[in-house]
Amino acid sequence: MKIEEKERDEISIKVDNLDDLWYLNTIIGEGDLVFGYVFRKDNSSSDMKRSKKVERKKIRVGINVKKVDFQEFADRLRISGLIVAGPEDYIGTHQTINVGIGDEISVVKEWTKKDRELLEEAVKNSEKPKVYFLAIEHGSATIAIMKNYGIQEFASLRKRGDEDEEFFGEVLSTLLDAWSGKEPLIILGPGFYKENFLDFARDKLKNYVVIQASHGDMRGIYEVLKSGALEKILKEHRLAKEERLIEELLGEIKKEGLYAYGYVEVKNYLNMGAVRDLLVSDRSYKKFKDLMELATQTGANVHIISTSHEAGKILDNLGGVAALLRFR
Repeated sequence: MKIEEKERDEISIKVDNLDDLWYLNTIIGEGDLVFGYVFRKDNSSSDMKRSKKVERKKIRVGINVKKVDFQEFADRLRISGLIVAGPEDYIGTHQTINVGIGDEISVVKEWTKKDRELLEEAVKNSEKPKVYFLAIEHGSATIAIMKNYGIQEFASLRKRGDEDEEFFGEVLSTLLDAWSGKEPLIILGPGFYKENFLDFARDKLKNYVVIQASHGDMRGIYEVLKSGALEKILKEHRLAKEERLIEELLGEIKKEGLYAYGYVEVKNYLNMGAVRDLLVSDRSYKKFKDLMELATQTGANVHIISTSHEAGKILDNLGGVAALLRFR
């Protein structure tokens, strides 16, 4: 995501990836003003009555938002409402602005601190490395990083002696110089050589996925990118972090430990300064903004949990908001 501050609480936003659409779906709500480009029937054409063909023109409009719908299956966000700014002929009519990857909109609203934090998070997520690759085959290895602008080769290594163990040690050391262990790691290559490397390095690695590829170099990395496996891995990585938080919450509930759920109970613990992590479902984000403001004031971490997977649905069933506590 790229953002640019305008005047009168207006922020221009360019969508870079699917995650950006999720952030916008969470932030934009009823009553906000959104500007974007749409296609409308051209009522001004003098040939309209003589032609059966309907002419459409591209115009920029501002709509008072009534509904926001994130259609993951179509990779788009639908923002619907009444036109309040734009060509006079269209004022007061209903319009939907479809937002996809590469599109740009402007949003005017009363921005809360958490709204701005979510925007900053989206921008940072676009800028930082998303995935690390280790492509390995007999006697050679390539380490690369997927950044926002493409794939960057970090290191290319070749086996100098006869011993695999010495080579594996060099590969592991170089990999750990680049990779923090927090981002997804894809280990790929032909045959069983990558499994031999994992037998050597497994205790030092976590959060990795092994994929079969025809080559253990940059060609293999591009092969994996073209296969579509990467999008699935990225989605699973983000959801795994959310699932761990919900698993911890359920564990605390089971042992009657450090937890709270429901608006009233969570607010009480926030006022006590007892909340370590505040968990809010994306469906409830707009409803519990006061709790998120209070969490920020008391030093609690705020997590927006997606309801597109089981962990988010569990949180929704608990009222859409819960907390992991420092003390009771």
